[in-house]
Amino acid sequence: MIVGIGHAQIRDDEKETSPLVIRVAVFSADQDRPDMYRPFVGDLFHTLRAVPGYVGTFIGRDAHTRQMISVGSWRSETDAAAGEEAIAERIRALPAGSAPRPSNVTKYIVEFRDIKGQFSK
Repeated sequence: MIVGIGHAQIRDDEKETSPLVIRVAVFSADQDRPDMYRPFVGDLFHTLRAVPGYVGTFIGRDAHTRQMISVGSWRSETDAAAGEEAIAERIRALPAGSAPRPSNVTKYIVEFRDIKGQFSK
């Protein structure tokens, strides 16, 4: 049986997917130069990959306003909190201004997803 929800279609006989938490960090407009943070981002990704439950991160910016965001994926809220602490520890060791600071962070529990590849289950 297929259940339709708007444009999403979910089969009720599909295997249950693993939990996923999305962490969205929004940065103030004055932190709009990703090239300034390139060394930090390399270290960020390396640090996050070592944290259990880490799935992946996208960092992007609005083409018009240039405001930056970070969207990270975790297997649980506890894993996301551990990732935040690992990054906070790294940031405390850096000179001031070496890493962007989010003006707002929100976590969401994923209810539905449509992802191809390794993150689909």
